[in-house]
Amino acid sequence: MGFLTPALLAGIGLIAVPIVLHLVMRRQPRQHTFPALRFVKQRQEANRRRLNFRHLLLLALRCLLIAGIAFALARPTLSGSGLRGKEGQPLAVALVMDNSLRMQYVQQNETRLSAATDLAKSLVEKLPADTEIAVVDLSRSSSGFVVDSGTAEARIQALGAESDPRPLAEAISNAVRLVAEEVDRRQEVFVFSDLSATAFEESALASISQAMAEAPDVRIYLVDVGSEETRNLALAPIKLSASSLRPGEAVHVEVEVRSVGYAEQPLVEIFLADSTGTPQKRGERIVELNPEGAGHTEFVLGDLPLGTHQGYLQLGTSDPLEFDNRRYFTVEVRPAAKVLLLGESDDDLLFLGEALCPSLLRGNAPQRYELLKGRFSKMTQLEFNEYDAVCLLDPPPLSDEAWNQLYEYARKGGGVGIFLGNRATASGFKGVASQQLLPGTLKLRSRRESWLRPQRLDHPALAGLKNYAEAIPWQMYPVWMYWEFDELAGDSYIVARYANHQPAIVERPIGQGRTLTFTTPVSDPLEPVGREPWNMLPTGPEPWPFVALANQTIGYLALAEAHEQNIVAGETVGLRLSPRQHVTEFVLKEPGGTGLRRTLPAGEDTIRISTTNVLGNYRVASGGRTGVLDEGFSVNALAELSRLERADEGVIAAALPADRVHLAQSLDDVEEYVDIGRSGRELFPWVISLVALIWSSEHLLANRFYREERQP
Repeated sequence: MGFLTPALLAGIGLIAVPIVLHLVMRRQPRQHTFPALRFVKQRQEANRRRLNFRHLLLLALRCLLIAGIAFALARPTLSGSGLRGKEGQPLAVALVMDNSLRMQYVQQNETRLSAATDLAKSLVEKLPADTEIAVVDLSRSSSGFVVDSGTAEARIQALGAESDPRPLAEAISNAVRLVAEEVDRRQEVFVFSDLSATAFEESALASISQAMAEAPDVRIYLVDVGSEETRNLALAPIKLSASSLRPGEAVHVEVEVRSVGYAEQPLVEIFLADSTGTPQKRGERIVELNPEGAGHTEFVLGDLPLGTHQGYLQLGTSDPLEFDNRRYFTVEVRPAAKVLLLGESDDDLLFLGEALCPSLLRGNAPQRYELLKGRFSKMTQLEFNEYDAVCLLDPPPLSDEAWNQLYEYARKGGGVGIFLGNRATASGFKGVASQQLLPGTLKLRSRRESWLRPQRLDHPALAGLKNYAEAIPWQMYPVWMYWEFDELAGDSYIVARYANHQPAIVERPIGQGRTLTFTTPVSDPLEPVGREPWNMLPTGPEPWPFVALANQTIGYLALAEAHEQNIVAGETVGLRLSPRQHVTEFVLKEPGGTGLRRTLPAGEDTIRISTTNVLGNYRVASGGRTGVLDEGFSVNALAELSRLERADEGVIAAALPADRVHLAQSLDDVEEYVDIGRSGRELFPWVISLVALIWSSEHLLANRFYREERQP
């Protein structure tokens, strides 16, 4: 047993007061003379014994009363579960708040996040004044100990739901390491969460266990604010047939609906903003759910004019978790990109021209590119700034004037594609003017047979091939010859390689623009006259991979491929500007309608936006000097944030140290940890109750005793 204020035990010495009073104020027996002396003496002895007994009993009660009061004021406690070797030391406490979007789930007329913050504030109020307190949430910002409990309460109260939360296990591990640094204090971590299965997966538990192994003095209390029974309707991430369209092209908007705890068929509605930004309903569907609670629906939006179009899908009914009832999307209708193809003859331009703009579809379907043709001999007479991209198909050695003209075009933001082939020579491409554009000095024509094999598809020039990368049979399109470089320039980047690891496509940034150099041509016929072909990329059986590759790479050069317009919260958006867009300032309009004016650094050709934590549709606009910028993007949450399945408490207990991890399910449990786990169970209520009982007994006995003595 211990005492919170042991000095007050000295009050027990006041027992001497009633003893002294008893001795001083003791009444003396009266002497009476009676005829029957024997009877009187017998009666006197009996009265004396009874009187002495009552005096002693009353004395004992009064002494016990004073001792009890002193004992109660000393705040006796039962020994608690304080950490070994740190009994009586001050505390270092970290409060880990799960504030992911999932915690917006409403139960018993309040969100789980609200319940968690109420519990956390109640806990802070009960902590001793000298406690070091840290509030750790799922934001990406760093956390440390706050100045006082008032600051801690303010931070807890200000917490909002995070659309881009870091893993809860990471926050717990950071909290464990933080309190472990306070080696002279008792170290405890309180975690307020709904115990979602996604937050306590096997890998997450392993990381928490590792952190606890490195900090053996830390205890964790898991405060559960979730519930076993949940209901939810959710929209999965939207799938668009394309985010960049041409005039007259329709977009297919697909979405999957997931239901937990609902038997009725949900209604899905689609809205598209009009020219004023006001959402207009464009359709609705009743979704049939399978026995597993999943369904699918699709909308088609056509006849969209040029420009950026934004909208959303939403469920027609509400449920306890609202954020996943709406999904946002952005599509852009662009005019055809102007691409200039340069060659010695029309035959040189045939394959790439057909891949970009098939003759069978001309006039019958929207085209992504507007092709214009030219000859190398007339390059210096052309105005390149009129085009979005310029492609040189198997170029011969060119004049310095032509190379310098291309360089200036690229430096101002243009895209240049150079397809090296049979006409190129190592000596003819080593001049200073040509080396401004090429990624390096040509070395030789390699005859080591190989094939194109892009190993990474994260580059924007190849990103569109991700969805069917495994299905492309590149081996069926052999490359027999290609150019090798002596040494690549330091600012060059290999976009794709051949199967033998030699560079196939190399990018080099030029000012605000770029060049893509292909080390093998795409203009060779299957049987060229007087020489061997270089490859079968455009002439192989069913050359659809070449069509896909051409559209992706030329689209990248011409900036015809739209930026990523539909992203996950927290990602950074990059809006690349065309050479005709001279932007120095722009306005970012957030989903709530707030407009933020920002400045683009000098020389930048890409607007980067990293403040994407609010779900919804964003707009970026600028007047510019020669062109108008009006683009947008949509931000949605990860699908996993809608998962409400509960973690198995048995699995958690098995993965973490049982004697150092405890589960609380109510405020009473939390208070019990505060009282017992730190300072032990206080006995003051019980002792003071006993003191009141002794006082009452003493009062009753004293009144009865003195009343009987006053009787004649």
